[in-house]
Amino acid sequence: LNPYFTTIHLSGGDNMQEIAVLNKKNIKILGVSILTSIDKEQAKKYYNSDNLNNLVKNFVNYAAKNKLDGVVCSPHEINIVKKLSLNDMIIVTPGIRPENYKETDDQKRFMTPKQAIKLGADYLVIGRPITKSPDPLNEIININSSIE
Repeated sequence: LNPYFTTIHLSGGDNMQEIAVLNKKNIKILGVSILTSIDKEQAKKYYNSDNLNNLVKNFVNYAAKNKLDGVVCSPHEINIVKKLSLNDMIIVTPGIRPENYKETDDQKRFMTPKQAIKLGADYLVIGRPITKSPDPLNEIININSSIE
C-alpha cells in the first residue's frame, strides 16, 4: 500500500505525534481532534470540558507544534484550524451531510458539503449518505452538483 494520508488521535500525546512524524516517509500525518460524534455532554464526560472550540484549539496547537501535516476536525472547527495554522495544515472534515439527508445518526457536529468547502475544508469525508443510499452513484453526482 502507498497511502497518501494516515491518521493518529491527537489525544495520544506529544510522543506519539513526534514518532509518527519522524517515521512518516511520504505519508501525510493527520491528527484527529474531537470526533464529530462528540457533543458538549460527551466532551464534558471524556475531556472534562464542554468547550469544544477550546479543546480543538489545544489539539491543533499541539499538532502544529509537533509538525503534523494536517488535522481531522468537524466543519464547525475549520475556522479555528485555519486561524491557528496560518492555512498551512490540511483539513479533512468528516460529519458531512447533504441537504437532502434526513436520517439522524451519531453525528452531532455536521454541515453540508458546500458549507464545509466554503469554510476551507480541503477534503470531505462523506460516508453514510453515500453508502446507505439506494443509488450511491447518483448520490455522489447530486453531492457534486450541490457544491458547484
